[in-house]
Amino acid sequence: MIRLRWTCIGASLLAMAVGCAEAPLRDDTTPPSVSIALVEGGCDPETNFRCLCVGNVGDAAPHLQEIGVDLGALQKNGWPCVPGDFDQDGEQDYAFPGEGYSCNRSVPVRVLFTRGGHLREVQTLPRKLSCLQRYVSNDASLPPGQGLVDWGEGNATWLYRFDGKGWLATSHLSETH
Repeated sequence: MIRLRWTCIGASLLAMAVGCAEAPLRDDTTPPSVSIALVEGGCDPETNFRCLCVGNVGDAAPHLQEIGVDLGALQKNGWPCVPGDFDQDGEQDYAFPGEGYSCNRSVPVRVLFTRGGHLREVQTLPRKLSCLQRYVSNDASLPPGQGLVDWGEGNATWLYRFDGKGWLATSHLSETH
């Protein structure tokens, strides 16, 4: 009787040990963090078309590779980007132009929205852009916040504002802004 009881206890302990060894760790489901910074801290994305960011984009990597972003360059030397709080949630977001970005050629742009240092969402701007900058409106008729601006394509300036679901694009004559 005592031997049977010890056998049951031993079998129970063995089962628990095997079960615990195979159980996943609690933090295994944590997505990779997004860690991005300006290469030159003084680069102002409201006045400079060529600010470079360096770092890790976490789960956004395949989305950026689709538009030709060189992830190796992004991690080592930097890639053009525009940081800003485009969804007005207090967290840093990042707009990345695709391969071949210059003010003479339009390219697709992907925007990474983050929360708590992790990727929340990736969106593509509705048009290709050439001269990309962060835009902060001084116009009282517009809601406050940050957006993106593409200066002067065909004498037109395009403003992009995120409305919580998608990007609103409006065109204005370049002379008026």
